Amino acid sequence: MSPKLSHLALAVLLIGVAAARGQQAVSSITQSRLFANPSAPGTVSVDANGAALPADESSGSDDDSFGAQIILKNQERPRNFGVFSDVSVIYTNNVDLIPQGERSDSFLSAKVGAAWRPILSRELIGEISVGGSVLRHDRAVELDFETIGAGAGLSWLVPRTPGIILFGRYDFMELLDSASHELLQDHEFTFGAQKIFVFGRSHFLTTGVTGVVGLSTPRSQQRDQAAIQAAYHLQITRFFDADLLYRYAAQFYNEGDRLDHNQTLSLALGLVANRWLRLAASISAARNDSNQSAFKYDALNLGGGVRIDISF
Repeated sequence: MSPKLSHLALAVLLIGVAAARGQQAVSSITQSRLFANPSAPGTVSVDANGAALPADESSGSDDDSFGAQIILKNQERPRNFGVFSDVSVIYTNNVDLIPQGERSDSFLSAKVGAAWRPILSRELIGEISVGGSVLRHDRAVELDFETIGAGAGLSWLVPRTPGIILFGRYDFMELLDSASHELLQDHEFTFGAQKIFVFGRSHFLTTGVTGVVGLSTPRSQQRDQAAIQAAYHLQITRFFDADLLYRYAAQFYNEGDRLDHNQTLSLALGLVANRWLRLAASISAARNDSNQSAFKYDALNLGGGVRIDISF
């Protein structure tokens, strides 16, 4: 082979490797935004990508869904500090989140975090939280990643308007691959409102609207969001509950005039073993439509896990 042909073949090979790594990075970024948001139990709570989070009778939220939850029962003593850790195993039928050539896989997700939730006044509640997560795949090990993050927010229980909450929050998240190379930095400013409809002691409906302004590195992954959501909570017994959630989000990306329409429907079941231990199982379906065909996908996810949450 001539030197020119050798150089051309090497260039083509390097371009192919770079493209493959780029697609893996995009898949990891998308997956991290779906699965790796540090979370904590709340009466009704949802994460940044719409997934139902566990419920608990005596604790609030430790994650970026801070404004999207409220405690309906008065507590004997406010618990302003909390630490949590959970481990889940999840099966997905589309681990790469791509429109064609899907492959299934299972992965382990482990999370840890802590939060301080000061009650600033009768209507105003603050939160400062830190957290991290690790995700490891069974087969698609090239998509493994870790996240670290921190955030702060305020929720305002609007006076004389029962069940209405206004909230705002800032969150920082850094995404790393399994070799600790940075894939993404996210800065998100979230604002929204929520209304709770109480039907009885054992069930209620939460509806909400949310807007997110994002600043990201790389800029190709920077996006803003506008979302609506509804979550129905049923307390089946004192220790067993269920949450059904639907969320739609319009996602406006910074580059390429990309516009995604993301929908999520999920059902979560929870069993409270004691004050600090919770078992959970969930099923969720996600559909992403985009004006760029490469980012269209459908995914079905099944999972279960164990969570430890200690408040004091």
